[in-house]
Amino acid sequence: MRTYNNTLYVITDDRERYIFILWSLTTLIASLIGDVIILVATIRYNAIKLQKVIIAAMQHMAICDLLQNAFKVFPMTLAFITDRWVVGELLCEVSENMSWICTEVTLFQTCTLTTLKLIILKYPLKSRVWSSRFGHKICISIWLLAVGVYSPVLMVKIIYLRNAVYFSYHDYVCNYGYTSPNLPSWYKWYILITLPVVTLLSYIAITVTSIAILVVAKKASSQHGRTLRWEGVITVLLTVGVLLLSTLPFGVAFITWLLGAEHGTGVWRPVILVQYLNIMANFFVYSITVRSFRKFLKLKISQIMLRISTRRTQVTPERAAPPQMQVTNQELRGD
Repeated sequence: MRTYNNTLYVITDDRERYIFILWSLTTLIASLIGDVIILVATIRYNAIKLQKVIIAAMQHMAICDLLQNAFKVFPMTLAFITDRWVVGELLCEVSENMSWICTEVTLFQTCTLTTLKLIILKYPLKSRVWSSRFGHKICISIWLLAVGVYSPVLMVKIIYLRNAVYFSYHDYVCNYGYTSPNLPSWYKWYILITLPVVTLLSYIAITVTSIAILVVAKKASSQHGRTLRWEGVITVLLTVGVLLLSTLPFGVAFITWLLGAEHGTGVWRPVILVQYLNIMANFFVYSITVRSFRKFLKLKISQIMLRISTRRTQVTPERAAPPQMQVTNQELRGD
């Protein structure tokens, strides 16, 4: 397995290593448990009482988080522990490409979530007939769109850069070397312009629709004394807030890098780890903002605690009493 700058950028401070390992393990466990609970709660128990298309978007975001957890967080956690890439070169390539695709999917799905919520607020009667199948069709289209945007990059990596993948100690992730002389002339511009522009437009769309949701929700709740359930609105806006908070440092670092700034490991490693916040945050967002999901969690926790307490307090069957001795007539007479 090829490496890059292992002597210059390798972690030598044990405290730094322990912080990264602890944060990565926290993300790994929280995302695995939380996203599985979201999927089970929405698919089997119908525990989230929101619009069906919104629930479909939540399910696809949970699947995306699980993919990032498996192909990015888990290998990177092992790399922090062992100081090397231990899961093979094939998974190194898969990890790098899956990270790009899932990042775009997360952006597009969040944009879809805000757009659907805005349409629901603007046209509540028309959107009432939207089904889960309709929501899944939209989300699958988003996956295909993200793959389509990234497919030119993927094809170049497969054809020209297959042997250029390496593990970088700079940020403890896999990367591709872009020094091949046979690279297409458009590839550099596609990487430096097209993908950042698509990402920037997604952020703009998310921000604009989020502001529009807040404006429309306030207007709808004030007009004619109409009552509005703010539960779904707060859920969507808080999801957007976590996304922006977790990806803004990376965007700033990337833009300054394009402008010529040199960033050491003191910038890139924390920036990548901050992105983990969005991978594990959805479960906590829904637990705080969705009342029906919170009730479901309380019910299941109480059932588990009841089973545990029942097993602990279960009384063992009493020992069988010894058979009474038969009293003979002689003993009664005192003989």
